[in-house]
Amino acid sequence: MSLTVRQLEVIRAVSVHGSVTEAAAALGISQPAISLMLRDCATQAGFPFFVRKHGRLQATRETQVILAELNRIFDSIERVNRLMDDMREMTVGTVQVASVPTLADNLLSPTIAEFQKSWPHIQISVFTVDNLGVFENVVQERVDFGLGLSPLHHRDGRMVKGRISDVCAAELVCVVHPDSPLAERQSVTPADLAPYPLISFGKTQPLGALIEDSFRRAGVVRRIAMEVTLTSVACSLARSGAGAAIIDPFHLWAPRDHGVVTLRYRPSTEVKAQMLLPNNTPLSRSAQLFVSALRRIVRERGAAVP
Repeated sequence: MSLTVRQLEVIRAVSVHGSVTEAAAALGISQPAISLMLRDCATQAGFPFFVRKHGRLQATRETQVILAELNRIFDSIERVNRLMDDMREMTVGTVQVASVPTLADNLLSPTIAEFQKSWPHIQISVFTVDNLGVFENVVQERVDFGLGLSPLHHRDGRMVKGRISDVCAAELVCVVHPDSPLAERQSVTPADLAPYPLISFGKTQPLGALIEDSFRRAGVVRRIAMEVTLTSVACSLARSGAGAAIIDPFHLWAPRDHGVVTLRYRPSTEVKAQMLLPNNTPLSRSAQLFVSALRRIVRERGAAVP
């Protein structure tokens, strides 16, 4: 017949203190209860756990053999309890996010900086991937949530199996070198861009699909001179004078000199930062706090979606 955790706790306490009185005080139970439990333990095990010598209880050889295991068991229990205390006080925890690079650089970075001021012991992990990578990481529950650009869908066109919510929205913009003839304009259209080398994204990327659609609406064939996969690269090429780039404005959120002139792009084309959550897994407390901080940063930038 197996001993209960409480019985094992009593055996360990008596071993440590060498006295029923001291063990009872340490465990917060009565001396008679300790004595009765020790008798029950001996009966169930088939051997005594203690013998009395010189007025104190000493562990038998059998008890000495199991004492090391008992110490490991209860040390582990104490560590679990401390960990739960830390979690309750939010002094420990993790948040894992999969994000497209432009949002990782310009939305997650300021969020993490602010978040760590209040929760310095919560570890943040950011995995920068494309929209498909965001999809896969979330549905396979490798991360707490994902951040991608609209339209957030699987490569084969199926909508993702997850909960999608809009984080913020803005309009695509055009960036050019300050010496470009286009730099004097307030806005540009696909027709205005036609004579210049176009830096752009492929049709399979969210931004590429949006830009392609905007050219189609304007009745202009999109001819890509330099195809890129990252907004930062598109902006860098425009800054070098290689051509004109149509990009998401999130890249320009960072408070630094980007070395380009930003123009309105017409027809107006909205792009959204979207959050993807697993269908059946609730956010941890750490992740909930992080999402709240993320939305607060967005509101401060005046780009929140109602």
